[in-house]
Amino acid sequence: MHTFWYDLLTSTNDMALERAGELDNLSIIAAFCQSAGRGQAGNKWSSREGENLLFSILLKDFRCFGLDPLPAGDQFLLSRAAALAVVTFLEKWDLQAAIKWPNDIYVGDRKIAGILIENALRGQTLVRSIVGVGLNLGQREFPPELPNPTSVSLQCGADFSKDDLVRELERFAAIFEAKLQEEAADIGAEYERRLYRRMEWHPYRDMRSGKIFEARLLGTDRGGLARLEDRSGAIRKYAFKELAFVI
Repeated sequence: MHTFWYDLLTSTNDMALERAGELDNLSIIAAFCQSAGRGQAGNKWSSREGENLLFSILLKDFRCFGLDPLPAGDQFLLSRAAALAVVTFLEKWDLQAAIKWPNDIYVGDRKIAGILIENALRGQTLVRSIVGVGLNLGQREFPPELPNPTSVSLQCGADFSKDDLVRELERFAAIFEAKLQEEAADIGAEYERRLYRRMEWHPYRDMRSGKIFEARLLGTDRGGLARLEDRSGAIRKYAFKELAFVI
């Protein structure tokens, strides 16, 4: 895996897409600062310069998870693998992180990382994927409009230099590459075990109706839809953007 570091980019995902034709499989675009970092659902990803990990991994070869090629219907496996890689990465600091469906990473009720994956399909198979990750390592102060951010530094007091960021990204890359070699069934089972609030009763907002209801998250289906059981015993399924956690 070859990593290309930049002092400043608008977005590592954008640069990975721009250079996709020339870069090898599993190349990494990383930046010490982003001027227009993007999160899920068009949200902005905010990060202070030189304090966090901001990077995108380019995948062009999908002989992974025991599947070749990777069918379009199984593309959520990449989200599962990336989220599990972040959770595993954080174990170095004894942080018990969980995956807030679909792929935000939480420590307790606070967000420590986000993942933005942009896929390209040809017919019924995946031909390119850009896995973008924003992972809060050293940042201790955040914009007031962010509802619940945290970082490794805030959780355990660790400090990080720019050299530390480079080394930690190398460690993450090795973890992610190893996850790609695991069987699809193993990735799926571990993802379910690591889900935030799984099998606990909590309020959720149905974004289609705007109504809040109480339910427990049972897990996800093969395609990544969230499966919840409400108080009446009914099973509800939701796609991304159709469901919001009430925290």
